[in-house]
Amino acid sequence: MFSLNEEMKCFLCSNKAEKLPHQGLEYHLYCKNCGEYKITIQAELVLKNMHEDIKYILSSQTFEKYYYEHKPLTILAEDIQKTKDIPLLEKLFKLSKYLYHETKYAGLGSKIGSISNSQFYCRNTDEYLQLLETLKSMNIIEFEKIGGNGDNRVMIYPPKLLGKAVLAFEEGINNSEHFRKVFMTTNNNGNNINLNLQGDGNQLSFATNNANITATQYNSLDIKELKILLENVFKSLPQDICNEKRDDVKESLAAIHSEVQSQNPRKIIIKNTISALKGIATTAGFLAAIAKLAEFFQIII
Repeated sequence: MFSLNEEMKCFLCSNKAEKLPHQGLEYHLYCKNCGEYKITIQAELVLKNMHEDIKYILSSQTFEKYYYEHKPLTILAEDIQKTKDIPLLEKLFKLSKYLYHETKYAGLGSKIGSISNSQFYCRNTDEYLQLLETLKSMNIIEFEKIGGNGDNRVMIYPPKLLGKAVLAFEEGINNSEHFRKVFMTTNNNGNNINLNLQGDGNQLSFATNNANITATQYNSLDIKELKILLENVFKSLPQDICNEKRDDVKESLAAIHSEVQSQNPRKIIIKNTISALKGIATTAGFLAAIAKLAEFFQIII
């Protein structure tokens, strides 16, 4: 498409990109991984001094803009400084939405082509694999892999969106909250963490369906203890944390709460949600509360 243009290194993923005609103090590039995007010279200078994690988030943003709107996203210096990661639920929704659109183009039952981990807010292939495994445990996709468990030569075969998930998106899933209601049946109790866990007395049978998690197949969970642990995670948030991150924690705890209450709780969802919580705050008290919650589920994060 842009084969006659000069090649240069992509500012976001470092792969080869094509330098497109531009005007003013900005670069205009096309990258197979990140899509078409523009970045001001000032933004490019700011990006050089930012942590590498910022780049994969920006790559996801430019990819989405180009994929869904066929327009280049313009990256400004102030945009880079405001960039932050998104919750696990949002990543699951965005990847599922993309697979739905690709399925529409290719036809039901078709497998999707190669996907870069940075196209869906993933730091690396391991995080992308975790997203795939979570979606598979939710009966949204099918996919296969070769390797793992210490083998660095993991090969991920293209995922396939299942028919019932296609039908669900056909009915109009347009945001992560709607996605959660359809596939996770999570009840978010507004501004309060209200954990009314149900079970046989104070115990709940918890089954794992993920071979990567070392645990007995059935674990008897103390519901009262779980409620205390979830509440402690929320209470341990630092006082100066922004409301948006506080809401992210509430959303994650609600997802864990809902999954435990489901008929067949899936440990992979619990594991990935707890892992995502670790990145919200770095204070010792918060991380200690997260560690106790992971220990309760016999999960290593």
